[in-house]
Amino acid sequence: MQSFKDASQLNYNADMQEDAYFNYAKLAFDLNHDPSVFDSYIKKYPELAKGDRIYSYIALAALYNRDYAGAVEAYDKIDELDNNMKSNYMKANYLRADQLIADGSYRKAVPCLKAAAYYSDKHSPFNQLSRYWLAESYYRDDDWSQSADLFKTLYNISALEGKAEGRLLPYDIAYCYFKSGDYDNAEKWFDVYVASGDKRQRRDALTRKGDCNFIRKDYGTATASYETAIKEFPQMDDLYPYYQAGLAYALTDNQKAEISLLAPTVSASPEATFYSETVYELGRAYMGVGANADARRVFTRLATAGRDSTYQARALIGLGMISVNESQFDEALGYYKKVVSEMPSSEYSEDALRAIESIYQTKQEPEQYFAYLKTLSGGQAPAESDKETMFFNAAEQIFLAENYQKALTTLQAYLEEYPNGSNILMADFYMAECYKNLGKKEQACDWYRKVIESGEGSFLELSSLNFAKLSYGLQRYSDAYAGYKSLLDNARIENNRHAAIVGMMNSAYAGKDYDAAIESALKLAADKGSSKDDIRRAQYVEAKSYLATSRRTKAFEILAKLSSATKTPEGAEAAYMIIQDKYDQGKFQDVENLVYKFSDSGTDQTYWLAKAFIALGDAFAERGDLKQAKATFESIRDGYTPSGKTDDVLDNVSMRLEKLEEMGE
Repeated sequence: MQSFKDASQLNYNADMQEDAYFNYAKLAFDLNHDPSVFDSYIKKYPELAKGDRIYSYIALAALYNRDYAGAVEAYDKIDELDNNMKSNYMKANYLRADQLIADGSYRKAVPCLKAAAYYSDKHSPFNQLSRYWLAESYYRDDDWSQSADLFKTLYNISALEGKAEGRLLPYDIAYCYFKSGDYDNAEKWFDVYVASGDKRQRRDALTRKGDCNFIRKDYGTATASYETAIKEFPQMDDLYPYYQAGLAYALTDNQKAEISLLAPTVSASPEATFYSETVYELGRAYMGVGANADARRVFTRLATAGRDSTYQARALIGLGMISVNESQFDEALGYYKKVVSEMPSSEYSEDALRAIESIYQTKQEPEQYFAYLKTLSGGQAPAESDKETMFFNAAEQIFLAENYQKALTTLQAYLEEYPNGSNILMADFYMAECYKNLGKKEQACDWYRKVIESGEGSFLELSSLNFAKLSYGLQRYSDAYAGYKSLLDNARIENNRHAAIVGMMNSAYAGKDYDAAIESALKLAADKGSSKDDIRRAQYVEAKSYLATSRRTKAFEILAKLSSATKTPEGAEAAYMIIQDKYDQGKFQDVENLVYKFSDSGTDQTYWLAKAFIALGDAFAERGDLKQAKATFESIRDGYTPSGKTDDVLDNVSMRLEKLEEMGE
C-alpha cells in the first residue's frame, strides 16, 4: 500500500499516477476501512466518473459489515441509483432507522424511514412497516398531526393486516388526537380499537376513553368506561382508573359509590401508580359522609406509607380537620405544625398556619399563637407568601415525589406564568430530568441544552454530563462531544472531569473524528486518574484511529502491545487484527501460528477468537487445503454460540461453507 501511495505522488506518468492512486485508495479502504482516500481520489479525478462505482463498493462493504450508517452515507453520495442500489439503499435506511429507534433516537430515524418508504413499493409490507415507524417517530417527537395523517393512511388501506402493528393502528390514531386535545375524535378511535377485540392495549384504551369523557365533563360515561377497565383488568399496581372514577363520582356528589369503588385500594402497595392520589380521595369521601374513623385510618396510612410528600401533607391536614371536628385541638395542632415544619414555603404550610391561628383563637390562647410564631422566621410572622416561590415549590415537591408526568405539567405551567422567574434554571433542569426518567431522551436533551447554554447555575455540571450521556446513547456523537467538552470546562468534581475526557474520546471516535479521538486518547492515557482499563481503552482508540486514517505503522505498533492481553476485549481484537493483517499479506503460516497462540492464551473473548479461526480457515483455503478449511469452519459452526443479533460469526461461516460446497467439498 505504501508503494502505491508513493507512486501516486509522482508526476512521471499521469496514467500510472492515477492507477497508483486508485489502488492506494482501494487498499486503504479494504485494509484500514478508511474511505477518505477514495474521497480524495474522486476530487482529484472527477472526469473519470468512477465515483458512483466507488461509493457503491463502499456501501456494499458497509452492508456486509452491518455498518448501516456507513452504507447510507455512501449511497447518499451516488448521483443516480440503479435498481440494485435502490433495493440496498432502502434496506440500509430501514436497518439504520431500526438501530436509531432502539436507542430512542427518533428524530434521526425520520429521514431514514422516509427514504425507505420512498424507494419501496407502496403496497409492500416493507413500505407499510417503514411508514408505520415513520408515524411512530413523528409521534415520539410530539408531531401528532403528521403522525395521525400517516397512521390514518395506513388504516384506510388495511395496512399490516394480521400484524400487531396493524391491529394497533386505531389505538395509535386515537392517541394522536388525544395528545393534540381533540377528544371527540380520540374517543371515536379508541372505540374503534376497543371494538376490534385486540387485547394488547385494551385496558389503556378503555381508560383513555374515560379520560376523553371526563375532560368533557360527561362524568357518567367516564365512570362507566373506567369501571369497565377495572372490571376487565382488576390490577392493583396502577390505580389511575380507580382515581379518575373516584373523582368523577365526587364531582357528581356520589360519595357512597366512590367509597365502594375505592375502598379496596387502601391495601394496594404504596409503590402502585397513583396510590397517594387515590387513597387521599378515599379519605375525602369518608369525611364527606361523616365516617371520620374510616377517614382517620386512611389518612394515617397515607401520611406514614405514601411516597408523595405533597399528599402526605394533605393527609396530615385531613387528620387535623378530623381532630378539630372532634374538638381534639391539641392533636390537631400537632398535625398542622408537622406540615409547617416539614413543608415550609408551600401552599400546604400556608393552609396549616391559618388552621393553627384559628385553633388558638378558638382556645382563646393568642399568646400561645404568638409564642409559636416566634419559633418561625426569627420571631416575626411570615410575610405575604411569595406566589412564585410557592408555585415552584409545589412543582418541585411533585418532581421529588417522582411523579414525573404530573411534574412536567406543573413545571411547564410555572415557566409560562413566570418566564423570568428566579427559579427558571432549576425548572429547566427538572423538566430535563422528568423527560429523562420518562424515557424521552430527545426532549430531555432539549432541556439540558437550555441549562448548558445559560452558562451558569449549580446544575450546569450535571446537565452537561446528562446531556452528553444521552446524546451518545442517541448516536448524536458531535452533540455528545460538545456536552463532554462543556463538562470538562465546568467540572468541579474530579470524577466528572475524568469522565469528560473519556466521553470526549469515545464520542470523537464513534463520530469518526479521528484526530480529535487521538488527542483525547493521549490526554486520557496521561491523566493521573486513569485506571489500567482506561489506559488500555485509550491505546485501543488511538490505534484504531490511526488505522482509520491509514497510519498503519503507528497503529500496529500499538496493536502489538495490546495483543498480549487477550483476556480483554481490546487485546483480543488487537490479536485478531494482527492475524487478519498477516492473512492480507499472504503470510499464511504466520496466521496459523498466531491463531493457535491466541487459542492457547486462555482468552474468554469468544467472538474475536472465532473470527481468528475464520481467518485460519481462509488461510487453509488459500493454500489449497479445502478439507482442513471445511473442518475449521464446521468446528466453528458446531461449537460457537452467538453473543447477540449483531454477531456475524455464523453468517460468515455459513457463507464460506456454501462456497466450499459449490466447489465440490
